[in-house]
Amino acid sequence: MGDVLRVVSWNCRRASSQSPLWDYLLKRAPDVALLQEVGTIPAFVQQQFAILQRRAVQKRGGLQRFTTAVLVRGKLDSEVVLAATEDWVSKELAHFSGNLVGVRVVPDSGPPLMAISVHSPAWPLDRARVAGIDVTKVRLSQNADVWAADLLWAGLQCWLRESDRHWIVAGDFNSSPTFDEGPGGSRGNQEYLERMAGLGLVECLRRAQGVLTPTFRSSRSPAVKHQIDHLFVSAALSDNLRSCNVGPQSVVFGANLSDHLPIIAEFD
Repeated sequence: MGDVLRVVSWNCRRASSQSPLWDYLLKRAPDVALLQEVGTIPAFVQQQFAILQRRAVQKRGGLQRFTTAVLVRGKLDSEVVLAATEDWVSKELAHFSGNLVGVRVVPDSGPPLMAISVHSPAWPLDRARVAGIDVTKVRLSQNADVWAADLLWAGLQCWLRESDRHWIVAGDFNSSPTFDEGPGGSRGNQEYLERMAGLGLVECLRRAQGVLTPTFRSSRSPAVKHQIDHLFVSAALSDNLRSCNVGPQSVVFGANLSDHLPIIAEFD
């Protein structure tokens, strides 16, 4: 890899085309941006990127007004269609195709990448959807429900088993090890991170910072302690990681850009 490759992952909190969030994003100069809860992308951003976006799904099955998106300074190639060996998983992956948006991108700076923008909702699958189905191979052992992030993990197994490509899988997973510290005990959040590591994926923010780095400010609490956003890459790509950090709370939260901090990574 010759040039520096900049990647940004960010839940945009339904930013409209008038939001100052877009100016902030462009100042980060991403080559690839994996965005969630996108309201409207302004024309001046569209002019600089090739874009794939899909509307996310609602809890009751309709489509959200916001989208999940992959942006690249370069070209979009074929879409990444997630599927699994179990038919029910493939069906649910299709149901969440607007939350798990994947495509092969060819940045002007850097090698081709398999990129997936992830928006795993804060609600699990309706148990009625999988009634009578053995879901134990997919759901976390410490959680009674199946989540979109679990489906992603199951779908990635088929892709990563024999792949030597560079992968970036990033976004809002709604999963943080700090959630396991509540009175109810562990709900499998750390287990999920271990699952992703088992696929050969490296969480860049933890790799670079050495500790959990909070990315989310809840409207119900002023404390910023949960890292529900993650940027995973394949091991070969992680070897080229130069830096990975988040945008400053004073700017992102202070200017009310989003309730999530962007994750910003650079690769040699």
